[in-house]
Amino acid sequence: MIWHRSTCSREINDRPQEGGLLLCEDALKADLTAFYGQVQAVYLDPPGSSGQRLSCKLRVGEKGWATSRQAVLLPAYEDYPDPAHAGYLGYLRALLTLAHHLLNETGSLFLQVNPDNLARARLMLDEVFGADNFRNQLVWSFQTGGRSKRYFSRKHEIILFYAKSSRHHFDISAVPVARKEERSNHLKRHVDAQGRSYRSITSGGKTYIYYDDEPVYPDDVWADVSLMQQRDPQRTGYPGQKPQALLDRMILSTTRPGDLVADLTCGSGTALMSAASNGRRFLGVDSSPVAFSVSRKRLDPFRLVCRAPLSDGAAMLDATTLPGIGFYTVTLNAYTVPEEELAHLKRQPASLRLDGLDLVDQWYAGLINKGVFVAYASALRAKQTPDLPTSLEVPLLRGTVAILLIDVAGRRSLWTGAPAV
Repeated sequence: MIWHRSTCSREINDRPQEGGLLLCEDALKADLTAFYGQVQAVYLDPPGSSGQRLSCKLRVGEKGWATSRQAVLLPAYEDYPDPAHAGYLGYLRALLTLAHHLLNETGSLFLQVNPDNLARARLMLDEVFGADNFRNQLVWSFQTGGRSKRYFSRKHEIILFYAKSSRHHFDISAVPVARKEERSNHLKRHVDAQGRSYRSITSGGKTYIYYDDEPVYPDDVWADVSLMQQRDPQRTGYPGQKPQALLDRMILSTTRPGDLVADLTCGSGTALMSAASNGRRFLGVDSSPVAFSVSRKRLDPFRLVCRAPLSDGAAMLDATTLPGIGFYTVTLNAYTVPEEELAHLKRQPASLRLDGLDLVDQWYAGLINKGVFVAYASALRAKQTPDLPTSLEVPLLRGTVAILLIDVAGRRSLWTGAPAV
């Protein structure tokens, strides 16, 4: 069977659990008007103003995923030169304006910024959303990271929290946290007649009682969510990735099950994972093909509708399809890419050879029908599954058997087979 490149208008990841829409586009150029007024929460962690070019470290092959000793560095995104750069300020204003259009009247916006951008971002949000709709300047505080001898070490990030209107939905009871033990240092401990432990303090002639089993809720300093460690199983290698616990707190407190959450610069897809894991729908947009491939893999457990460009090039794929009782068995035999198309990739180690199925980061087997590719099965490299499965099953339904493959260069290609003549 000879496999050749194909096309599709969109891709659907067939899963029972609701997910959302994932687009590899520039959010400011995409047509998102159908979502105006439909979104309950927008999270933004856009490119900043450090002047850096950020890379995604993607492990390669079984050895790379098992030991982290083989990887390629892929261009992820580029920051603007400085906080006052006209391009950066225009970009940020356009993103905030789009977010305002997308939100419904009870919705919320969370904008993650570093200290260099804080003042300008706060003034801009006051203009776009209205100063009366400011809710919090949240401080995400952490202890890990480097130390400085030139100034006080920077151990926090800022999240600006705004409402769309006075009809804003907020439910702090959805995000209880562990009780702070230090409060017991100055409170008297008691046990009531029902055996419940509590602490009390008298101030101004009034006694305040705090039961140990009552929930407590976060304030505007979040010191209980740590930065992601190198061995964290959530880590994807994408720069700037945030822990899901951080996004869970924002999304759970401002949305209800079934609500729509949007991230217009979704990067590694943490906000989308938080939304889907907590029974919310999502709209994820990012112009980076690398961000798309990282998010696409991460969101595989959920039902997705994906739109992303397919790559061209001289790659070749060899596979076999065998019909069974009620299904096809699709087996990936080989994937080859001319060395000149891989020469630009930065490799760790520099001597790393990129060939064979080590080039495959993820592949999906499914059917094309009326221009839509539906993926029914997937094979993904991960820490838990470094050895890529090479055979997948596709149900015997109407359509043409197809393979969608994303390689270690972040290139996405769709293939269909035809019998050899």
